[in-house]
Amino acid sequence: MATYLSIVSRYVAFADRVPLHMDPVLRFVAHRRDQLAPATLKLDVAALRCWYGWRRTVDPTCWVPVAWPKTRPVSPRPVFHLCDHDVGVLLAQPDLSTFVGLRDHLIIATLYQCGLRAGELARLQLGSVRLDGFLYVEGKGGRDRLVPYGGAWHGLLEAYLRQRATVGAGKRAALFVTRHGKPLRDGRSVWVIVNRHARRALGTACGLDRIRPGTGKPWTGHYPHQLRYAFATELLRNGCDMAAISQMLGHADLSTTMRYLGADFDMLKRAAGFHPRALRIIS
Repeated sequence: MATYLSIVSRYVAFADRVPLHMDPVLRFVAHRRDQLAPATLKLDVAALRCWYGWRRTVDPTCWVPVAWPKTRPVSPRPVFHLCDHDVGVLLAQPDLSTFVGLRDHLIIATLYQCGLRAGELARLQLGSVRLDGFLYVEGKGGRDRLVPYGGAWHGLLEAYLRQRATVGAGKRAALFVTRHGKPLRDGRSVWVIVNRHARRALGTACGLDRIRPGTGKPWTGHYPHQLRYAFATELLRNGCDMAAISQMLGHADLSTTMRYLGADFDMLKRAAGFHPRALRIIS
């Protein structure tokens, strides 16, 4: 929603400068076409469609575009994820003898073993950990869900909670807190934590080396979503049902989860061997 509002605000400011005899939507998209990737431009058009649809419900007489600009087809980007070995190296990076190190270790383990988004992890409360082996997760778009956790994770949690009681968290309900006992601000705090340890443990060998367009500084590409991808991919490799993975990830549509299949072509080749008429798989 915030992204749509930002696009609409930018469009309204642009449309005020467009001559009355010109279509402001076509001019806006043409202006942005050379600046944006096809996927971002497609998002612009979707936001404007949604906004004009809302305006029409409020005022049936308001102007709406007669024709919408066409956008180029968007090819799905390959899903990049860390392998289990790299996650093991990452988990070994935090110093478990300190509160912050133990917390960071548990954060990385939670992202990898439960497949949470960064924002979902930051919103976890003490009461989110259920005694029946499930985490109650406040999901994206109001799609709350239950995600199972294992005994090893629960052992880490107990060790962390003992340390958490010593940093002045008091009656605060947030599960993950700073060294001063205050809750993590949001998912961005989780990104900073994971990125810091990933750079130290893995360098840029497993990242997507890119340059930030605004600052010109390098960005290594290590982020919590790679652990989420790794969670799904490892479950797929070990034979977990796609529908169950989709439910644990909190996806509204199974097609979103299907993107993870493209991350492992060897797995797809092996899967083809289950067909009754598959005599052999070409290597």
